[in-house]
Amino acid sequence: MFSRFLIPATLALIGLLPTVAQAGKYDLDLTKLGELRGTDAFVTQDNSGFRSLASELGVVMAPKPTDPADSLGLAGFAITTDVSLNTISQSAGFWDDSARGDADRIVPTLQLLGRKGLWPGLEVGAGATKLFDSRMWTVAGYGKAALHEGFHHLPIPTIALRGMFSRVLGAKDLFLTTMSVGGSLSHVFGIGSTFHISPYAGFDALFIIAHSNVLDATPGVDEYDNQQLGVPPTGRDHEFVFRRQDPITRMRPYGGFRVVFSVLRVGFEAMFALPGSSSDVVPVGNGTTETAVDNSALQQQYSFTVGLDF
Repeated sequence: MFSRFLIPATLALIGLLPTVAQAGKYDLDLTKLGELRGTDAFVTQDNSGFRSLASELGVVMAPKPTDPADSLGLAGFAITTDVSLNTISQSAGFWDDSARGDADRIVPTLQLLGRKGLWPGLEVGAGATKLFDSRMWTVAGYGKAALHEGFHHLPIPTIALRGMFSRVLGAKDLFLTTMSVGGSLSHVFGIGSTFHISPYAGFDALFIIAHSNVLDATPGVDEYDNQQLGVPPTGRDHEFVFRRQDPITRMRPYGGFRVVFSVLRVGFEAMFALPGSSSDVVPVGNGTTETAVDNSALQQQYSFTVGLDF
């Protein structure tokens, strides 16, 4: 029965994907993060820019909890739709150089997530997230364990651990995976006999892993035509790649509430991804290295939720 709701919802999300191959303003062109310099046409790549871009994009695309610590119970399941407003550093060089359009400060996303309760106090789920005005979306998985719950008539909170992962699809030349682990607490307050409100708060650590395909710093240069004109081939010198760096780490405190009336649920969540500070030492050629630093800024995420509880 759970799949009867999850499958149509997932198909509805897929239906939001563009039907024509037309890039949106948040689609990426990573070739601009590499630049030819010097008389030997050596490519200098912006490793810090790539790390910062992956950090902010990973925060936007990673699954959001949008749910209190209480589990659904053995027989319960739920499906939710979450519309989120996410902030990015739209004027930073790594967005200016890589976004195909003029990125806005506020980036909207849509998340669909189905959850199923298991025994004892466990919960699993799956879903997808769509970044509007782009071809990018994610597939995601979710798991939660309520360590302490059920004391609804006493001032004792429910405590839960949660883990989530996602994989970004539709991003040209970019491979990006996110994983997060964290904990939350909440308490249910009944109002009358028909609905209840559950305020909650939590904190999780988000880990982002990213790398690119081989990129061409001179996409407008036809190497075959150059050879026909007697110009020596130099295509190898014009190619570069952003290799997999150490995981990017972002800390995300959050809080919100959920209101359930019969089977209808609505909610709101505010999440804040603290500024990035992780770094990694990467090779840059000729036996030298440099430190790639995550220069991402504080990101705010506000999610509005509507769904069904069964």
